[in-house]
Amino acid sequence: MSSHKEKASSSSVNEEKLRFILGFKLKNLRLEQGMSLKQAASRSGMSISYLSEIEKGKKYPKTEKLLSLAACYGTTYDDLVTAGEPDRHHPLEASLESGFFREFPFELFGLQAEDLFSLLTSAPDKAGALIRTFLEVGEMYDIRVDQFLFAALRAYQKMHNNYFPEIEEAVDAFLLNNPRLGRPLDHQRLRRFLESEWKYQIDEEYLGSHDVLGGFRSVFLQGHRPRLFINPRLLPQQKAFIYAKEIGTHILGITSRTATSSWIKVESFDQVLNNFKTSYFAGALLLGRAQTAAGLHRIFRSRQFRPESWLGLMSQLNATPEIFFYRIGQLAYAEFGLENHYFMRLNSREGKQSFDVTKLLNLSGLSLPRGLSANEHYCRKWAGMRLLRARGRQREIALPDLPARSGPTIAAQRAFLSGSNQEMFTFSISRTLQLSSSDDSCVILGFELDDTFKEAVPFWNDPNIPLEEVGITCERCSLPLDRCSERVAEADMLDKASMIEAYEEALDDMVLRFDAS
Repeated sequence: MSSHKEKASSSSVNEEKLRFILGFKLKNLRLEQGMSLKQAASRSGMSISYLSEIEKGKKYPKTEKLLSLAACYGTTYDDLVTAGEPDRHHPLEASLESGFFREFPFELFGLQAEDLFSLLTSAPDKAGALIRTFLEVGEMYDIRVDQFLFAALRAYQKMHNNYFPEIEEAVDAFLLNNPRLGRPLDHQRLRRFLESEWKYQIDEEYLGSHDVLGGFRSVFLQGHRPRLFINPRLLPQQKAFIYAKEIGTHILGITSRTATSSWIKVESFDQVLNNFKTSYFAGALLLGRAQTAAGLHRIFRSRQFRPESWLGLMSQLNATPEIFFYRIGQLAYAEFGLENHYFMRLNSREGKQSFDVTKLLNLSGLSLPRGLSANEHYCRKWAGMRLLRARGRQREIALPDLPARSGPTIAAQRAFLSGSNQEMFTFSISRTLQLSSSDDSCVILGFELDDTFKEAVPFWNDPNIPLEEVGITCERCSLPLDRCSERVAEADMLDKASMIEAYEEALDDMVLRFDAS
């Protein structure tokens, strides 16, 4: 079945490619001969609008029309319809052959493929140079098509302030049509619903003993009776989230999906977008808007940051830290008018003092620690880093399973980025990873500290949360040692940038001096 879909998709791409190449050829022939659209249309016996659509790659004419066009431009039918060997140095061929142009969802941003290729046909040399630059930069920095697709998804979320009322309404309609579900929606109730409604066969044992797939939370196999394998080591809340996503696939009419909980390979933007939609559905189903919003309004009204209130609401909603923060991010704009937020997840392996940024959703204008050199060291002054370090120290002085038994820990931080006027307020929650008890994780939800945030969250200036200066990485930090006791590496990247700046200033001075003489 997948092979048939791939062939159909390839056929569609080839048809589109032929239309654009023909349009490109015809426009170039017309311009080379100094003809206007009106003149060419008159000579070939076609309307101006139809010829224009052919040149834009929207239409592929029938044989008799192609013969008329060939006669109009003094060429042959074969020259028009033969694509020839791809010339990857040619702007049109380079773009058509690139995975980026084939897969990127331009339509989400109000663009159609013909809009882009009209640029190529109107200014082929300049547009070709621009396209080749993008492709070469992608190759140089090993930027894969899937990274472009995830970037497109983030832009899509930003356009909508990460709030999608149509999915919220789909959740409400689902609950209204299935009153027997009720609340709270625990994993057992959701599992029984999948088994009775869509005849799911659910296995909560197999993955736990699998050598290769044991790290996945779930694996789905399509069939007359769908099979869903759940990792037995998951928390009940995590199982509930997976079951809720499965319900979302049916309610939202999702057909293109991945088999595994974590990405092995991204095949299309549809999969990326559909995974986001079902995750959104699951969060909205498990953490109902009314209950979640009421709890947030209550704890946001306080004049002090109260950790117990945050952990209490998360427990009341029966959510993991990640689901909890993701849901707040979905409701931040709709409930509080907060447009600029970000979500990060950090991992620390086996209690070591090294940290990986494993997830980042940046819908703010803030500079955040992601996408820099893998050899750089992230600033240890971020509250999330401190929570992870504290858990690491627990492992050193106590029983190995103490962090797992001690439950989640939370902290708030008000900070500004060194060398800038970017100020932020962050919430961080740390816990031990469920599928790897020797590793710890911390999720961070941050907001730009602007007037809207100050109005929505009165405890932004709680004296127990002092303003701190933080950096991105030690290698790029301008703070001297007497102002940072947590530096773990020299600021060599900053020193290099300062040296280049000094060279440029000296050269400018030299030019001014000798020009004056």
